[in-house]
Amino acid sequence: MMRKIAAIMLAFLLVASAALADTVVGEEGDSYVRSGPGRDYAQLGVLGEGETAQYLDSTRYDERGVAWYNVLYDGETGWVSSRYTRLQAGGNGNAGWADDAWWVRATGGRVYLRSGPGTEYEDIGSIVEGECLRYLEETCYDQSGTAWYKAQYYSYGEAWVSSLYSELTQTYTEADGDDAGTLGNYIQTHGRVNVRSGPGLEWEALGTLASDVTATYLGNYAEDERGVTWYEISFKGGSGWVSSRYCTLY
Repeated sequence: MMRKIAAIMLAFLLVASAALADTVVGEEGDSYVRSGPGRDYAQLGVLGEGETAQYLDSTRYDERGVAWYNVLYDGETGWVSSRYTRLQAGGNGNAGWADDAWWVRATGGRVYLRSGPGTEYEDIGSIVEGECLRYLEETCYDQSGTAWYKAQYYSYGEAWVSSLYSELTQTYTEADGDDAGTLGNYIQTHGRVNVRSGPGLEWEALGTLASDVTATYLGNYAEDERGVTWYEISFKGGSGWVSSRYCTLY
C-alpha cells in the first residue's frame, strides 16, 4: 500500500512539475529544432507556430548575439532560436533568466560602431534604436570621460559603442523602425556609405559614396544576417552593394 501511495505521489509531482515548467512557444511560422545553439547545427525537427516545447533552463547565444533556448521536443533535446519563438513562464515566472547576459542597446537614431573606444577609431557599422548587441563585459573611457561598451557585432567581430547613444540592459529588444523599401530607381545616401562587393559587412569594400549622393538602383536586394536590406547599385562602371541604413530608395 505504501509503495502505491509513493508511486501516486511521485506521478503527481512529475505532472505538477511539467505543468509549472517554463515553455517555448513557436511564433512567426515554423522554427527549426537544432542539435546545438546555432544555424550551423543539424536539424532535428520543426516547432510549428503555436506549438510548445518544454524549456530546459538553458540559454546560449550564437555569434550574432541571438539567444537559443534548450528544449525538450518530441522526446529529444534540442535548441530553437529566439527570433521565431518566445519563452512563456511557468510556475516560477523566471523564463529567460537562465543566462545572465547583458546587452548594449541603441537608445536613439542610428548609432555608429567603432573599432576602438573613441570617435577617432574607424567606423565599422551601425545599429539602430532598440537593436541590441551582446555586451562583452568591458568598458573603457575616452579622453572626455565618455564610457564605451565593448560588444559582439554579430559574426563580424568586436565593436565599441558610445554610452552617449546606448545603454546596458538585461532585456533584449529588436530594432525599431528598420524597414526598408525594395521598389525604386535610385538610392540617395544620408551619410558616407561603403560600397561592397556583396550584401553584407563581410564583403570587400570597393569604395565609398559621400553624403547626399544619388546612384542608380539595379533592382536587386538582399538581407544580411542582421535582417538589414542591401541594395545593388551601379558603381564605377560595374556594380556594388550599399546598406539601406545609410541610404533611401526612391
